[in-house]
Amino acid sequence: MEVTIKNLESYLAKIYGGFAEKNGVPLAENNLFMKLVEEMGEVAEVINKKTGRKADCGTDLDAELAKELCDVIHYAVAIAAVNGLDLNKTIIEKDRAAAIKYNHKINLEDFISKEAEK
Repeated sequence: MEVTIKNLESYLAKIYGGFAEKNGVPLAENNLFMKLVEEMGEVAEVINKKTGRKADCGTDLDAELAKELCDVIHYAVAIAAVNGLDLNKTIIEKDRAAAIKYNHKINLEDFISKEAEK
C-alpha cells in the first residue's frame, strides 16, 4: 500500500480538524506545531548519533531516523490539513519554481509523468 499526500491530509483533517478555533485559528494548530518542533529535535538526536556527535546505545539508527521523519511528516501535514491547505498542489508549484531557479534538468511534475509511462 502506498500513502499519498491527499490521503494523509484527509486522514489527519478528520483526526485533528474537529477542534475549536480561536480568532479563526484552529486550537490544534499550536499543539501540532509544538509536536513538530519536538519531533525535529528527535531527528536531530538521531542524526547526532549517526554522525558520532552523541553516544549510541546500539539501536538501529536508520530505523529510528525513519520513524522520527515519519513523525515530522505527520505533524507538518496535520498543520496543513487543519488549515485546509493543498500540499500536493503547493509541492508541485514550489518544485516547478525551484527547478527553474536552480536550473534542474527535470521538475517533479515531469518526473512523475515519466515514471507513470514506465
